[in-house]
Amino acid sequence: MKVKLSMINRISLLGLLTTKGDITMLKANRELREELGLTIEERKESGFQMLPGGKAGWQKELDPKEFNLEGLKEVLIGEVVAELIKMEKEKTLQLDYLSLYEVLVEDKKELKLVN
Repeated sequence: MKVKLSMINRISLLGLLTTKGDITMLKANRELREELGLTIEERKESGFQMLPGGKAGWQKELDPKEFNLEGLKEVLIGEVVAELIKMEKEKTLQLDYLSLYEVLVEDKKELKLVN
């Protein structure tokens, strides 16, 4: 699966990834987190910084970055998609996740993750 994610989508996705599972899934999770996380260069270019209260801020939005997520990484993204759909159905989806919902859920044809 290929998907383009903006900085805010990457940060939101990191917050929704599970932190529990078997050793295989946790290793895949760690790889995915490393892949999605901002590089030192991206942090400098965007002016990214952590703000009080656990919020993140930046001065410049970078161009979306394409990710090729296959195998177990795709399974992990599928879990996030399921959680986003659940939140939307329960009317608990937060504005912080709207953009990520649009990218991962509304484009059902490309991702082939949503029934």
